[in-house]
Amino acid sequence: MSKPIIDAQNLTAAYGSITALKGVSLSVEKGEIFGLLGPNGAGKSTLLACVEGLHKPNQGSVHIGGINVQSDSTATKRQLGIQLQRTALMDDLTVAELVEVYAALYEVYLTSGQINDLLARFDLVEKRNVLARRLSGGQQQRLALAVAIANDPQIVLLDEPTSALDPHARRAVWDIVRQLHDEGRTIVLTTHAMEEAEALCGRIAIIDRGQIVACDTPAALIANLQLNSMLKATVELPLDQVRSLPDVSNARYTGQHLEMETARPEVTLTALHELAGRSGRSIRDVMLRQPNLEDVFLKLTGHALAESN
Repeated sequence: MSKPIIDAQNLTAAYGSITALKGVSLSVEKGEIFGLLGPNGAGKSTLLACVEGLHKPNQGSVHIGGINVQSDSTATKRQLGIQLQRTALMDDLTVAELVEVYAALYEVYLTSGQINDLLARFDLVEKRNVLARRLSGGQQQRLALAVAIANDPQIVLLDEPTSALDPHARRAVWDIVRQLHDEGRTIVLTTHAMEEAEALCGRIAIIDRGQIVACDTPAALIANLQLNSMLKATVELPLDQVRSLPDVSNARYTGQHLEMETARPEVTLTALHELAGRSGRSIRDVMLRQPNLEDVFLKLTGHALAESN
């Protein structure tokens, strides 16, 4: 078996008295899209910072391509393309100038034609001579991705790459991530969006409160926990009464919707109608769905992913 392209072992990292990582170990194989799924404050960005060599862990080690990050940070950084959660784009430089400058930081000197080719991939050619501060949020995010691969890295690290983007811009970024992966690059991304993790990642590490609680493919994470179907409806009823309904193993409210994990949805639904009738309530928008990563996160951590953000 080949060695992982990223290998982190027993990482502990702190900021003063706050411990952000607690003995984290993980490995990323060459050519995969690997996701770190967890709420804000879970330790995702700190873990990436340790991989990038931007934060020195209190203990543990990170190897990239077999090279220790702390021992030879220059060699490891040459393999990386990085898009930070908040990328400083030097607002008074043009789009083309930014790409040129960031590539030069890696001693890669692009020609005008090469810069154009790179910008074309991100639909930014028409913005070549526009100042970064004049770009929309989606355009700035695409520029951050262009800058991240200006040095032609084999590994691309993306920290919340679609944070604060509208749905159209988010899916445009997803398409770019898939293109980078199709070229043979290894992608590691952090996200707190279940849909994004399921759409992009071949494997996912679920991280919460500085620890990795599970790591596998999305399908395996769901299958291994043997979760039941989820019955969803719009109705207001006391949770303690809902949890006592036949075959219900768990129940919670997500916004206006009641969600119940049940082994026999048809039996539970009948009992739910009876409970609603006795309480003078009406039931609307009934839907049955299969378990997803949100359910996995809840089962493993005891709290919903959305509640943690």
